Amino acid sequence: MESKKLSELTDEELLKRKKTTKFVVGMFLGVLAVLIVFNIINIINGDQHWGVLAVPLGLLPILILNFNSIKQIKIELKSRGLE
Repeated sequence: MESKKLSELTDEELLKRKKTTKFVVGMFLGVLAVLIVFNIINIINGDQHWGVLAVPLGLLPILILNFNSIKQIKIELKSRGLE
């Protein structure tokens, strides 16, 4: 699937992309938070070692990229006078 630049999207497509991206980021943030909490609890109980935290912490850059994407969408919406 080829991704269009934000400036090439229609207003409706841009608003839909913002809504979808915010939903996905929220779900991803929730899952990562739960994963980190469960890993820390298991580490405290002695069921796991510290290396297991590498997985949720390694996924944080994806979250940061998605936050930046939302920021770019907001900038584009503001330039069109939609926000």
